Amino acid sequence: MSSSTSSTRLPTPARHGTAIAAACGRRAAAGVRAVAFWAAVALPLAYVPAAYGVAPFEAAGSPLVLVAVHVACFLLGHGHAAPENSD
Repeated sequence: MSSSTSSTRLPTPARHGTAIAAACGRRAAAGVRAVAFWAAVALPLAYVPAAYGVAPFEAAGSPLVLVAVHVACFLLGHGHAAPENSD
């Protein structure tokens, strides 16, 4: 028997690992994007209690932190509804 090489290349474990890691990364990014989007939707409900200094917002800079978190969630969740390429 002579050894012959097949023209079909089998994927190596490293290629499988890279593909799996990329898929997991995309799924994790989509999850973070979805959570940030819905947090940006819900955070305006906290503005009224923050304006009146209700219990969790008693610290001096809390309303500013709330606005900063809202902006960050808005920026992170901006592309949530965008269709993704399924390549």
